Amino acid sequence: MKQRKLGMLISLIAGVTLLVTSAMAMDGHEQHKMSESMDHGQMQDMNGMDDGMAHGQGMMVILGEDVQEGVKAMCHLMPIDLKMMPAGSKATHHLMVRLSDAETGKPVESGTVAIKIGSPDGKEAAPVRLMGMQGHFGADVVLDQLGIWHFRIAAKLAEGKVHKYHGHHVIK
Repeated sequence: MKQRKLGMLISLIAGVTLLVTSAMAMDGHEQHKMSESMDHGQMQDMNGMDDGMAHGQGMMVILGEDVQEGVKAMCHLMPIDLKMMPAGSKATHHLMVRLSDAETGKPVESGTVAIKIGSPDGKEAAPVRLMGMQGHFGADVVLDQLGIWHFRIAAKLAEGKVHKYHGHHVIK
């Protein structure tokens, strides 16, 4: 009888611990999902990017999510520690795009993904092809001006369709 009570007590403690740690891990992540579209206005308001996820702190910024024709894109930016880059490298951020089937959540890991980046001074750089990297597509990019940066992403996947996404991020 004592062993049964002890077993139940241990199970109860383990269950409560799992619930508490799960809740703590989700703290601050409530807004990772956007409404139906990743439009210009919603992107900047996403996840309080102006509140604590500022440029240069080494924290990943979630630009947002969007679904186009059954393919979901989640875009992230992460500042690069310049001390870790080769001498002469100008890259300031790593841009990541995770594509998945909107219904099943299964990652889309093949296809061609490219991005055009518009700088705050109104110039748009030539397209940069993103490389496939362990569940996402990514590239190191240069975001070296203060202001609003625009990201126009195009993904041509196996079914032959081109899926387009747009977002922006403000560097202060």
